[in-house]
Amino acid sequence: MALSDEELQAIIETLSEDEKRQLLNRLQQNIKEEPKVQPTSTPTDVGCCIKCGSVSIKKNGKSANGTPRFRCKDCGASWIDTSGYSIKYTHLSDWTWKEMLRGFVEELSIPKIALNVGCSTKTVWLAKTKVNQAIMNLYGYSDIFRGQAQADEYYTRTAFKGKRDPEFFIYTLRRMPRHHYTYAEKVTWLQNAGLYNKLLNEEPAFLDELLADDPKMKRGISNEQVCILTLVDNSGKLYLEPVSVGRLEKAMAKEKLKPRFVYDKNNVLITDDHNAYNRVLYGTGAKHEVVKAGKHSKGKYSLAKVNAVHNALSSYMDNKRGKVFNTKYMDLTLMLFWWLQENKGLSTQEKVDKLWDIMTDNVPESDKQKVNQVRQVDLMNREITLDTKGEFPKKL
Repeated sequence: MALSDEELQAIIETLSEDEKRQLLNRLQQNIKEEPKVQPTSTPTDVGCCIKCGSVSIKKNGKSANGTPRFRCKDCGASWIDTSGYSIKYTHLSDWTWKEMLRGFVEELSIPKIALNVGCSTKTVWLAKTKVNQAIMNLYGYSDIFRGQAQADEYYTRTAFKGKRDPEFFIYTLRRMPRHHYTYAEKVTWLQNAGLYNKLLNEEPAFLDELLADDPKMKRGISNEQVCILTLVDNSGKLYLEPVSVGRLEKAMAKEKLKPRFVYDKNNVLITDDHNAYNRVLYGTGAKHEVVKAGKHSKGKYSLAKVNAVHNALSSYMDNKRGKVFNTKYMDLTLMLFWWLQENKGLSTQEKVDKLWDIMTDNVPESDKQKVNQVRQVDLMNREITLDTKGEFPKKL
């Protein structure tokens, strides 16, 4: 016999929010298979040839997955229509997308979100990276800072999750991948990669080092860490960008910080006593105040705001919660954190709705071309944006 509405409601009220979402997902899967969103050729913003600029174009069928193709009547170039919002050809339902956006807003791990929506972790990772890229395209590093602004660095380890090339780890990074392998498992891994005998003959001491212990992070600031430069002013305006591996250098600090200010003698840059900040704003009229190491403030000047941002960033990047952020996409990862900080006054649902508007091009007409469209091929083939200092290639 079917349960009454009151009995169902009583059961639902005993569930947590995560359990409710999992229940909803299971019900949708069992009651009725959710139809996939099929690509559509309309609307399209294709108006001219992408090669020669001619407006004499015609439709030229569709690709294997149903994406519209076009051909230029003048130069003969053929291309696929990639115009439109960034979720246009993902074949995921609106519900799935919105639940993934909710997971990103709530800072859930990718495996947790994948479980909630019934997708693979790869699908969720790609969706999150698309969201990050859309935010980067829309906002970028465009803020100008005024008044008192605090700058400091945050360091996090380099990570190459998903990199499958054994020679990259052994000959470029000079270490084993960070897995908890036993001695026998390390030997097997090197043998399967065809590197064990080569190392045994050419670099036996290095081979012993690789097999001795699990790879450990170098102590202090090293080339195994990424420097994230952070700037925040009294109004809460925030800039943060991964700029290099290893310690921040003066030339990099100047290149990144000086464009953030316009000439104004009322501006004040507050930093610690790291020499990289010395005279980086020369020519902008800004005053430089230094808070000595071990001190909390210098008169009315302090680094409290930037330290608060770093505390929030430390929680956001907590790898104990299943979060490992790839160095290749670190700048995009930080854009989502930046966006969440900028919108922290909104409710969860308001944030989800705002991200949905970005991903569906529900933005001012002048901004549509910035967001439109984030493509998987561009994400996978992008170069690392930070200065690697020759420690590893920019194209991975």
